Amino acid sequence: MRGLLIITCLFLSSTVLLGETENLPKPIIREFTPAGRIEALMDENISAKWILVQLNLKNDSLLNLVNTVLPEMELFSGPASYHRIMEYRHLEQVQEVLTDEFYSVINENYKLPNSYREFWVDFKQGSETQGTWSDDDAIEYTCACLSGASDCVKLGWDESWWNPLDYWGEAWYGYAPPYYQSIEEIRVTVRGAQCDALPVWSETYMGMMDDNGNWSHDYELSIDYTDNEYIVGNIWSGSMLMPRCDEPESSTNLLASDGEDCYTVNLIWNLPSSIITQQTLYRDDTIIAQLDENDIEYEDWGAQVGTEHIYCIETQNECGSSAMTCNPGSVKMVPDLPSSVNASDGEYANVVLISWLGVDATDDYKIYRDNVWMGIVPSNQLEYTDVIAELDIMYEYCIEAVNDCGDSDWQCDTGYRATPAGDVNTDGNIDVLDIVVMVNIIVETYDPTDEEFSAADMNIDEVVDVLDIVILVNTILGN
Repeated sequence: MRGLLIITCLFLSSTVLLGETENLPKPIIREFTPAGRIEALMDENISAKWILVQLNLKNDSLLNLVNTVLPEMELFSGPASYHRIMEYRHLEQVQEVLTDEFYSVINENYKLPNSYREFWVDFKQGSETQGTWSDDDAIEYTCACLSGASDCVKLGWDESWWNPLDYWGEAWYGYAPPYYQSIEEIRVTVRGAQCDALPVWSETYMGMMDDNGNWSHDYELSIDYTDNEYIVGNIWSGSMLMPRCDEPESSTNLLASDGEDCYTVNLIWNLPSSIITQQTLYRDDTIIAQLDENDIEYEDWGAQVGTEHIYCIETQNECGSSAMTCNPGSVKMVPDLPSSVNASDGEYANVVLISWLGVDATDDYKIYRDNVWMGIVPSNQLEYTDVIAELDIMYEYCIEAVNDCGDSDWQCDTGYRATPAGDVNTDGNIDVLDIVVMVNIIVETYDPTDEEFSAADMNIDEVVDVLDIVILVNTILGN
């Protein structure tokens, strides 16, 4: 639970009386008077700097002095201790009429609880004490002097005990707040009054027990029947406002991108259902970001190329940190260079065929011939045909893998185009038509080109004759 914690109790504290008479005093009946507000001075002011001040106005004279300089402070409860939120200019006005012993600054930088706060309120009737103490049993569960009240506890003097002795009593109350992550403010309201007619010698206090079991009597209650409201410190002891604090739940479904972006690893996750105050993001056990409680994504620009990082996120609140939720992630890399590049060496009619093995993370392959780019194919195509290679010229063919992150190094091989022996008419087929051309060359009725002569010279003796025809016939017949 985050927010304002208000503790309210109905409480009649101790009463001390000195005096003696033959007749019982006339019963005192006190009517309820609504109290002023702690925020009374904030109504018409918007300040960047507020302070919380306690005024110890023990008598009418002190009360009137402050009322004169700051009547808008709503000091309706009569002589008592008051808590008021004010600006420094208000404090300066108070200092003009009160000495240091009658006021104190509790918080020099008071902040109003956030507007989205939740309230936890618990009421304890005076009769619902967790425990009481009195040296002389001066405790009763009665509302003797309060008009319209019920379920009270009365501590100290009782009208039937009229004697000159002092009577003292204590009553205390325990509270069990719900689970919460933080408490921004605790307010305690005590409703009651002093039931004797001699307030000069009679005092009633409200205190909070500290961790050592000691009571701090810092707040003097009003003589009148009213509410006494105080902003108290976060003091815990035993079952008295004992805090219960749970570490937050972990975030879930952390996903880190794997090779999807050239420069960043992109992370996204789901927040836990428990309330958190911040989140911490780790890369390989090193903190890389402190995030707000509502963040659900992050771009890591510090990831290293070629490294798989482990990303973890944990949530925090005032009670501690959750277990980590982790996932591996990496940036996209420039592709590796292709392997096994092979360019044909005169194996195909009129073309050079280049092939290679593919590599991952590639969008396209670029083909170069003698350092000049000549073509591009998609990543699923692993060969390229050079149809414009000149006859019997050795070329160097290189392959480059490409993606949006960059280009790989080149992998190369040499190759050349040669017309296969027997394809004299260079039509891509070896058949009877090639024999006809070869016969015309022998009988000198046809003057062949260098390419045609090379194809007709089957035995490579630099002469085209009958032996070449015999070899060509056997080639056609498959012998």
